[in-house]
Amino acid sequence: MIEQKFADLFAAGSQVSLDIAEREITLTYVLKILEDAGFLKTLIFKGGTCLRKCVYGKETRFSMDLDFTSATTLEPEDVILELVSVFSKPAHGLSFEVDAKDFYAAEDKLSCGAIIQYKHPWAEGKFKLDLSLREKSSLEPVAITLKPQAYFKHLEFKPFPVACLQFEELLAEKIRAAYQRARARDLYDLVRIAENPLNIGLIKTLVVIKCWNVRDVFDPEAFFRKLKSGKYDWDGLKQLVRRGEKINPEKMIETCEKRYQILRRLTADEARLAADAKRHNLKNLPNILLALRNK
Repeated sequence: MIEQKFADLFAAGSQVSLDIAEREITLTYVLKILEDAGFLKTLIFKGGTCLRKCVYGKETRFSMDLDFTSATTLEPEDVILELVSVFSKPAHGLSFEVDAKDFYAAEDKLSCGAIIQYKHPWAEGKFKLDLSLREKSSLEPVAITLKPQAYFKHLEFKPFPVACLQFEELLAEKIRAAYQRARARDLYDLVRIAENPLNIGLIKTLVVIKCWNVRDVFDPEAFFRKLKSGKYDWDGLKQLVRRGEKINPEKMIETCEKRYQILRRLTADEARLAADAKRHNLKNLPNILLALRNK
């Protein structure tokens, strides 16, 4: 683990608290530990931490947990046992406390994960590691090397590639998250992503498929109503961005409304798939829709 003085410098340069900077550094070490153990071979990185570490680097918000889609065929209980083995011994100056009560496997066997306690010479804490077993990636994953950060020169290892969801699928999952919950950090990510050129047609198709995968009917109008009516934790978001960065809730919501208007224009087949979310009869249609988008 790097010395605290380098974390202090990173926190000062990033204009965030030491706690936030320390977690950023720790999660980089945890990714390395997972890679060293061969565990990343069956995982596909996603979520806010993936956006920071593999897409935008220092140009976006901090993130405090790790989210993956699992490509393994193992049962959730077996995946948990593998996780326990990874974190059962010290590595890179970190030690972990593995408590059975902090690991979970959902009753429907669609997800598993853990809240992992850790300690190193100058701090201790915990982070959440979630593994989704409910769906395969819709697009072929891509290997992306961790984006440079100021503290990287003090690490004991070089940046390494991690298998990630493709950018369009990362965005589709963010839209699904914003549809299913009300978190300010999801809106922040959607606004940050909206600054890029987007294959918005593919993203729209992926949103419908992502909701269909979890048997949730995607209703575009409900999505836009949720944007306006959600009770967002704006103060929590402010801890994850640079001090002084202006968070304008009304502007963020307005940007999302304008940038993602195409979600209102589902094709006939996309509407059919959305309506089939509860029944799941149209099992071939997601692949047909993706093939049409990739022509």
